[in-house]
Amino acid sequence: MTVPAYYDRINQQLLDSIPKNLGRIVEVGCGTGALGAAYKKDNPNSEYIGLELNPEAVKIASERLDRAFDFNVETSDERQLNIAPQSCDALVYGDVLEHLQDPWTVLNHQVSWLKPGGYVLASIPNVQHWTILRDLIQGKWEYQDEGLLDRTHVRFFTLESMQQLFSQAGLIVKTVGRILSHNPQEFAEFYPKLEPLAQHLKVDTNRLKLLTESHQYILTGVKTQRRLFIQTLMMAPLACDRVRILEPDHFSNRITGVRAISSTHSAALNLAEPDEEKVFIWQRALLKPETALAQQKNLLQRGYLIVSEIDDDPLRWESASEHNFFSYRSCHCVQTSTEPLAEFLRQYNPYVKVFPNQLASLPQPRPDHDYEQATVFFGALNREEDWKPLIGAINQVLDELGDRVSVKVLHDRQFFEALNTPHKAFSPFCAYANYQQVIRSSTVALLPLEPTRFNNMKSDLKFVECGGQGVAVLASPTVYERSLQDGKTGLLYRSVEDFAAKFRELLISPSLRRELGQAAYHWVAQHRLLEHHAQERAKWYFQMRDRLGELNTALKERVPELF
Repeated sequence: MTVPAYYDRINQQLLDSIPKNLGRIVEVGCGTGALGAAYKKDNPNSEYIGLELNPEAVKIASERLDRAFDFNVETSDERQLNIAPQSCDALVYGDVLEHLQDPWTVLNHQVSWLKPGGYVLASIPNVQHWTILRDLIQGKWEYQDEGLLDRTHVRFFTLESMQQLFSQAGLIVKTVGRILSHNPQEFAEFYPKLEPLAQHLKVDTNRLKLLTESHQYILTGVKTQRRLFIQTLMMAPLACDRVRILEPDHFSNRITGVRAISSTHSAALNLAEPDEEKVFIWQRALLKPETALAQQKNLLQRGYLIVSEIDDDPLRWESASEHNFFSYRSCHCVQTSTEPLAEFLRQYNPYVKVFPNQLASLPQPRPDHDYEQATVFFGALNREEDWKPLIGAINQVLDELGDRVSVKVLHDRQFFEALNTPHKAFSPFCAYANYQQVIRSSTVALLPLEPTRFNNMKSDLKFVECGGQGVAVLASPTVYERSLQDGKTGLLYRSVEDFAAKFRELLISPSLRRELGQAAYHWVAQHRLLEHHAQERAKWYFQMRDRLGELNTALKERVPELF
């Protein structure tokens, strides 16, 4: 038996609507599994389950998906599926709901499979499409075998009734996408004839155009969930506000039920809505007991989960140790950027979570010809002790290669002056967009860090930023060996001699620069984009709020004067 071609089609707009890196997805009416296979190509760790009526299609889907079942959602015994309540992250219905006798009951029940905050994504034909109105008025409308409405449709939906279907199932409609008319020129000629009727019926003509032009709608709904309010007070915004607060907040605000705001140096505590669970984050705050005790008590009395955010060695500031690390002891928990930092902080607060630094966006990949020119990037502040042991080797290689190599230096004037080459350019501290442009214009980046206590607690952000721009990196094992794969996504040096040899090799080999730069780019795309990790923060805050009784008990033992 041959499976009809439409069983193997992919609705690209529906595919694009499915959030990335979900855990378990169930597609009702999966056909041959083409949509699920396309999703798993870019999200290999997701579990994709297909339900389908056509047994021949199920055989094909079984080879493409994690599991596929010959299953009728209105009559089959679902015990065979072994899908527990609240075990799924998304339900997908591609042109299915209109074929069901009772889509309302089916959707209401299957939403119970979703975790709170889980997604329902559905493509549904629009019964208000202009071609249906046209043919009904002319009296010649009939079902098509593969048309907007085919002979297997038993339910018909307008945009409003689609939204009601979702609402009755306990879903919040997050987005509505449209697939437009297949005949734009014919619609342009037909629509003006409808405007007088719209005026007569007192229907907004702009809305009527939107409704009648839409061939199909793609709805994304989210299962009603707990609401979270994340409020951050930034005490050192210039140091790390973008990567640690502003960009994570931007992605948190994309999560239904989550609201994140930030302010600098002062914060109003009357901004949460009554049903929101509250989190207050002190960013790089050096809290002194004599002044902060009342503030922490106030936050506790208002029901906040109190979090300290720190992404640098606390011993950098003398006042931290002088006050016995009150900033971390007096909060319920701490969030930081690296495991070495977390290990240190757990001496003063055992509830520590590591959120590695991520990129908010990824530029387009670089073309191969970009790597022909050897352009070295170095950008840092207060790194003299890290580059000094290497400067002799750097100058020796640059002198050997002459005008075949140029160097771009950001921030560090001393390093710039120490370079013994006329082929160099310097830029002072600049906006982040300009910083990214300078990295992008380079093909080799130097990331030296000496094995000091302070350096060991730093993050690998510089490698992530360079990798995101497709730049080949030569880095120290300090910090960078935790993420960089030596010889694959970059090069690590373990002595001055090793540095000199690998530096020379990078500068004389465009193919090596290209190989390492492109591999680093793909590693960043797979592992270090905020969009893949945004849910982790909200999930952890909810977990900590669920343990608030335990956290308050531990806090009372650490800082009894708060109670």
